[in-house]
Amino acid sequence: MQEDKRRKEDSSHALDLVTVFEETGTTAEMEALGIQAVLEAEGIPVVLGGETSFPSLPWSVHVPKAEAARALQVIEDAKKAGPRAAAEAESAQERSQE
Repeated sequence: MQEDKRRKEDSSHALDLVTVFEETGTTAEMEALGIQAVLEAEGIPVVLGGETSFPSLPWSVHVPKAEAARALQVIEDAKKAGPRAAAEAESAQERSQE
């Protein structure tokens, strides 16, 4: 009975990863890294997927399921704001890691 109660309270499914970006091509790695920087600047944990040895394979950005909607909104807002905002977000991330 106690174990059943713990299972119901288990929020691990909220931590399941969801793909919010996936692309192939010559700019896919740079786009994925830019999205990673923007999301991390907003405090959203990111798992980056990709392989530099095989450029035909996709690059992807994954976030916890519980953060997916917010991550998609942040990405959309960043695209609307343009490259300058992305550069500012990356600079903020670099400063926070010092």
